Parts: sequence; structure tokens; C-alpha cells
Amino acid sequence: MALVSGDDYERRLRQELETVLQSPDFLRSPVMSKLLTYLVDEAIANPDNPPKAYQVATDGLGRAEDFDVQADSYPRVQVGRLRKLLASHYARQDSASVISIPMGVYAIDFEPVDRGADERTASAATAETGQPAATAKMAATANGIPTPVADTMASDKKSNFRNPYFLITILLGLSMIALIGMLISEQMSDSDAVQADPTRPPKLYILTPKVTSPLAEDRVVSDLNIFLGDAFSRSSHIRLAAGAAPEHGVSKKENAYSLHVDVFQQGTENAAKFSVVSLARGERIWSTVIPFAGSVSDYPALLGPVVGRIAGVYGAIANDQRRYLDADQLRGYACVLRFDSYRTNRDAALLPVVDKCILDSLQEDPQNGAILAAASFMSFLREQATGRKPDPETGAYYATRALLTAPDDATANFAVARAAFFSGSCVRGKEFAQRAVAINPYDADFQAQTGAYLFACDDPGATKYLRQAIALDPRGSIIAETAMVFTLVAEGKDREALLFAEKIVPSSTGVGPYYDLAMAMVYAKNGEIDKSRESWRRLKKSYGNGEDEKVEELLSRVIVNDALVQRATSLLRSAGVVTD
Repeated sequence: MALVSGDDYERRLRQELETVLQSPDFLRSPVMSKLLTYLVDEAIANPDNPPKAYQVATDGLGRAEDFDVQADSYPRVQVGRLRKLLASHYARQDSASVISIPMGVYAIDFEPVDRGADERTASAATAETGQPAATAKMAATANGIPTPVADTMASDKKSNFRNPYFLITILLGLSMIALIGMLISEQMSDSDAVQADPTRPPKLYILTPKVTSPLAEDRVVSDLNIFLGDAFSRSSHIRLAAGAAPEHGVSKKENAYSLHVDVFQQGTENAAKFSVVSLARGERIWSTVIPFAGSVSDYPALLGPVVGRIAGVYGAIANDQRRYLDADQLRGYACVLRFDSYRTNRDAALLPVVDKCILDSLQEDPQNGAILAAASFMSFLREQATGRKPDPETGAYYATRALLTAPDDATANFAVARAAFFSGSCVRGKEFAQRAVAINPYDADFQAQTGAYLFACDDPGATKYLRQAIALDPRGSIIAETAMVFTLVAEGKDREALLFAEKIVPSSTGVGPYYDLAMAMVYAKNGEIDKSRESWRRLKKSYGNGEDEKVEELLSRVIVNDALVQRATSLLRSAGVVTD
């Protein structure tokens, strides 16, 4: 409901829009700026008739006229991002009026902020209780339930404040609290711990790009800022920090990084160097130099791999977090890091650690979408892997809760996709996997998993996602590359599969069982039985439960994909690689 009305309404709304669009968050995001401008225009032109999803998609977001609102949640996702961006903006601004987006509609509210009412309430509370308003309110209410404290304080306020001993007691108490606070602060500043709060992802400050090349266009700084801000805001493994990074580093207790971009001339062309620095330790943890040419339209393909290398599941920042993660830091984001390690490598020693940290994290924060997504995955694992029967109903429940908690988050959408794939619903799985990839197209892991699941569904679209995952991760995405081997083998392209497989370089994060199985299968298909047997022996040594374990038993314990288990078992037996 727009409370600012009359002839002045449009002028003030336009002024506020311009102020918002000049803020750092919106300067970095042309898509969000365009969408907000469209919604403001619609609010002025049609105040009683908010646009529908199709109008938002085509007119506000530039989608084609054949856009299908039933099959694509793009407008809802983008409006959700805009809602959060506005909330973040106003959390840091002292604005006279606020633009907001109510839940459930594609419209805006424009309301004045009545700070006088807040001040009057605070003054009244202080005069009534002799305490700051926030303190009085907390004393009078417990979990939203009124308590007798307020009545007692009101009846005793005159006698208490006339008693000098009462005042002395209060002053001594406040002094003690201040002293304790100082001691705690000193202890924190002297601590060598990297993370103040391992339950939250680390911050990333994007520094203004430094351009020294005379060949670079004038707009390169603003174009880079806009693209990088939008791209990194899509990752759930970092928090994009607002404002400039501290000039002299940060406290060791602040968990933050800075991204430095230098555009310079290299020969007759432009090049760009990207460096990530740990502000807590003052160390450069990662850097790369790439050719830098082309227009803004080339940025997704050119810079997407850089974004993924920095902010992905096994990007530079996440790996740095794992390196300095204390053993007792197992809540929230720290737990997600452990979970991703287990999901990729299936290290049996990590299973009880991950189980416990998920349970503890949900007890502490039951609305954490990333933890709910992890709990969903764990619920689907086979009994051979966990010692407990899979619980698809609970897995679907956790995935749904993750989506309800964070509908615009790629991880939450992929949790629903994964639950659907595990339950045998390829259509629903593909729908939500595509949503996740649309929200965060720079995460190689989402692309790789989507391709792997579609391969299991015999969907010809699998190859597109696998190739995209490999393009996003120049080091080689093991999940994507092994799935590509499986896909080529399934398509009968045995020689191409072998040439591709032999170029795979296992990463330092571990390869899991998929790599050895892929190599065993592709060697068997190409008649190289000795190499196939060696890959199988390596798989059995790492993940087997004794010499008597059947092929199906081993694969069912470490491979979630039933179709792949059956294909691999049949191929390895028919080729004579295994004889059980």
C-alpha cells in the first residue's frame, strides 16, 4: 500500500528510485536495476493493476514473447532477488522513504519512514522504565508473551529511582558489564582463529578494477563491476560484501576475502589478472591471468570460469575455508563444507561427522536452506553406504523445506531436483535442476550434477550440461568428466570416450568412486582388459568391504545412480573384468 500520495507521489518515488539505482548494489546489477525501474513505472502508470508474471518476464526482464510462465520461474526468482537486494540496501541507509516489494505480487510499496514515532516510543519507554526502550521491551516480553516484569517495574519505578543505593547498584552493574565486554574483546582480537562465525559463509569484497592498458575501453571498470557483482551474488559459498574493503585488512576474527582485478596490456592484446586475498591473514590464496578481449556479451563465457574457480563448491575460497577449519567448527556453513567433501569423495570416516553436524545445525537454525538440502541428500543414501535404510519421504520433506525457506537460492532448488531424480521423477528433476542452473549459471557443480542425473534418465540434454561444467572448471570437474565418459560409452562412442577419459587429471580434493569406475568401464569397452582390471582393483581397494563382496553390493553402496550400477555390472562381467 503506497502511503505517499497526492501530486507529490510520482516525484518522490522517482527521486527515491534514482537514489537506489546509484547505490553500489544496483550499479553492479543491471538486471535488478532494469526490473526495479519497470516495477516503479508500472506502479505509477497502473497503481491498481500490478503486472502479471508474463509481463514481468517479457517487458521487465526482456524475455521472448513465447516465454512460458508455467514452465519457467524466472520472473519469480528475479523478483525475489530484487526484494532481498532492496532490503539489504535499506538496512544500510537512513532513508526518509522506502521502496519495497510485498510477497506474492509483482508490485511495489512506497512508504515514508516515521522515525519520529520510533523516537517517541523510545522516549516514552525510557521515561516509563528508566531503561533504554529495547531493554524495556525485552524485559516485558518473552517469546512474544507478555510477562509481569513490565507491571512490576511500572509500580516500583518511583521508589526505586529515589533510592541512592539502587542507583549505585545499577551503575556498578553497568561498569562490570562494560569491563567484561572489554576483556572479551581483547581476547577475541588476540585470537589466531580465522573465523568469527563459521556458521556463515565468508565475505568477499570486490575492489574497483585497476586498468592500465591503453587498449581498454572507458567502460571496462563499470562493466566489470556490474558483471562480477551480479555473478558473485548468485553463489551460496560467499557473502558479497557491500562497500569498500578495509584499507588495513580486517580483524583476524573477521572471515573475509578481497578480489583484485588488474587489466593490462600483454603484447598487442589486453589481459586481466584476478587475485583473491585472505584479509584475515594478508595472504594471496589464488590468482590467474586470462586474455581479456571482447564485449560485455562475452563476459559469461570469458569470466564465468573465473567466478566458478573463486566461489564454487571447490573454489579457492571454499578450499581455503576447509584448510583452516577447526575440528570443532561444525555448524552451518562449516557443516556444508564437510558435507560437500563427503558427497564428492564418500569418505566413510566423514559420515558420522556429517550426520552429527547436520543434526546440530538444524537444531540451532531449522531454517538454514543449505543444511536442509544436505539433510535431504543424506536421507536418500542407500543402506549399504550408511547402515540405515534410505528415507525418501524425509528426503523430499527436507528438500521442500529448503525451497520454502530459500525459493530464490540455487542450492534449495537443486535439493528439490535431486530428490525428484532420486525418486525416479526425471521430468520434475529436470525442471528444478534447470531452475537452479538459471539462478547460478557459473557453478560447475550444479551443471555437472544436472548432466549426470539427466544421463541416468537417458535424456539427450545431458551432454550440454556436462560440457558446460567442464568449460566452467578449467582444472577439470571430476563429476562432469566422469559423467561425460559414461555418456559417450552409452552412446557407443567408445574410442572418443577413451581419449577423453585419459585426459582427466584427478584433483587434489579427491575423485571418489566415479573416476575409477569410469576408467574401468571405458577400458573394458575398448578391449584394454588389464587396465580395466587395475581400475577396478583400485576401486575395490578404496571402497570395498572384503574380497567376497559382490559387484552390485559394492557399486550400490558407493553409487547412487541405479541405472549406472546395472550398466557397469553388466559391462564389467561381459568383458571378463570381474568374475563373481
